[in-house]
Amino acid sequence: MIDKIEAIPRDIPRTLRRAAFQRQLIPFIGAGVSQLGGCPGWDKFANGALQFFVGNGKLSHAQYDQIRALSSRVKLSLALELEAQHGLPIDFKCLLTPSDEKRRTIGDSVYQNLSRLATTFVTTNYDDWLDQMPPGVVTPSETSQPAQQLPEISRRRFCKHSEITLENLDIPNAVFHIHGSVHDRKSMALTTVDYLERYSSHRINGTTDRENPLLTFLQKLFEIKNVLFIGYGLSELEVLEYVIQKGIEKRAVTTEEPRHYVLQGFYSHEIELARSLERYFLQFGIGLLPFSRDQRGWDQLADVISFFAMELLPGPALALPGRLEMEKLLS
Repeated sequence: MIDKIEAIPRDIPRTLRRAAFQRQLIPFIGAGVSQLGGCPGWDKFANGALQFFVGNGKLSHAQYDQIRALSSRVKLSLALELEAQHGLPIDFKCLLTPSDEKRRTIGDSVYQNLSRLATTFVTTNYDDWLDQMPPGVVTPSETSQPAQQLPEISRRRFCKHSEITLENLDIPNAVFHIHGSVHDRKSMALTTVDYLERYSSHRINGTTDRENPLLTFLQKLFEIKNVLFIGYGLSELEVLEYVIQKGIEKRAVTTEEPRHYVLQGFYSHEIELARSLERYFLQFGIGLLPFSRDQRGWDQLADVISFFAMELLPGPALALPGRLEMEKLLS
């Protein structure tokens, strides 16, 4: 049980350290990380989509003021209806462009540190922060020699529903946008209907007559890798629940150390809330690593990521992990 909430959770579980060394760790990135770099949160993103039509004279200020209090998902649905009605495509790429100041002061360093943790990422974000490996990233070489300067390169982007497959998970330097990417408008899951379709009920145990590749991907990801969820605050719990409840079967809580973990920020007086969420996540074999937002708010996550990047060091690339994964799949 959580006893206290510190600014940085320094007692990193052995499971995560071992997974990082064996190159089995997969960071699962949420909107909170993009916000560190200056991208909008869900509500600001939805409001921006509606304000696009206010600026184009298709939605009055009075109408906008009445609907701005609705949920982000509902507002995005309304914006898409206006888009179809008036034939005015929303420039989502512009809405997701980070501010120069945030990129300079915190964004670049955050994504550099993330790149030290792993080479493969999964994200529910639409933006392209993870698609590029930031310049100046320093990681251990394949032979465990001293760290080296790496050239700037692009990661392989997978965002179409048909591309989110287990086979592609072995491709190095890749990012899986499981809710789509701003670079492929048709791939973006924006409305409640989109989410219901993307996570349509399916299990690979033969209980339905068709396979949902995304759910197969998630189920096998949680079986053969160790996942670290980063950037899912309390406002993103709905999105996280889609992933967890469809990707991991509920199980009895045991004393066994969790296989996966979620980093989540709390104020120090929210310790009872943290304990409740800890119990919830443990049902799915996920441990909770809380950090305090008392002093820096959500920006504290940047310091936590920096600490984890220094502590969770990948070991040399070996053929063994791949062989072990294949054995698990065949068993």
